[in-house]
Amino acid sequence: MGLRRIIVLLIAVIAAGGTAMYARSWIEGQQHDIGAIAAPAPVQKHEVLVANSDLAAGIFVKPQHLRWQQWPTDDVPATYVLRGVRTKEEMVGAVVRSRIATGEPLTDGAVVKPGDRGFLAAVLNPGMRAVSVPITPTSANSGLIFPGDRIDLILTQTLSPNEAEGNARRVSETVLKNIRIIAMGVETGDDAEAGKNNEKAKTATFEVTPGQAETVALLTELGKLSLSLRSLAADGEAESTVPIAEADSFTWDRDVSRVLRSGRISSRLLVLRGSNTEDVQVQQGSK
Repeated sequence: MGLRRIIVLLIAVIAAGGTAMYARSWIEGQQHDIGAIAAPAPVQKHEVLVANSDLAAGIFVKPQHLRWQQWPTDDVPATYVLRGVRTKEEMVGAVVRSRIATGEPLTDGAVVKPGDRGFLAAVLNPGMRAVSVPITPTSANSGLIFPGDRIDLILTQTLSPNEAEGNARRVSETVLKNIRIIAMGVETGDDAEAGKNNEKAKTATFEVTPGQAETVALLTELGKLSLSLRSLAADGEAESTVPIAEADSFTWDRDVSRVLRSGRISSRLLVLRGSNTEDVQVQQGSK
């Protein structure tokens, strides 16, 4: 009887220990499951391209206007520019269709890219017109003028001689002030790499009022046009400044040449003496 009792006690102890271990394992499993349910799953985030500042309609998108911003995966529509899938450079040089607020994602529908239909019309401010003029590397600052810059337009023309003057006169005048360049040749962006072609541009396109468009059309028939680049420091509000269509200065040839001011202009005179002719140089204005 003593041995049987001992065996029964051992069996009872072993059974109790197994039950305790099973209970502990079950409790730990339940706690792990509860913890897994309570802890939120980490949200995977991507980065989308957003506006770094408020972008007004009609302006060219520049690199400093853009930044990448984290965005929840389930909040990324297909129209957003997703980092790793597309690049920031795809939006640089595009024109904003309508105002984009700071932090607002950029979409293809929010901008118009060069080459897209309606691009030039999107560049223009309401009520303005686009007009082009022929240029040369010299008249356009050797390709250093870019779309978005502001210039004054200078006309240089030669006036026919009259009896009083005796010689043709040349005069240069500022005919349009503070007008915006929207294209140099076919280039519409201000990227320095793309701007290498500006020196080869044969036309410059301006943003002007309807009345100024008529003025520019006539100016191309009167003489040579030159572009005078305006300082950004002086025109901090240039993008909202209405261009001025009135000339406020002009310069005559005699204002810049001492020879013309002195009146000592040489000319040639053909003298007939019987059957002989002589070409004589005459110094006008000499005493």
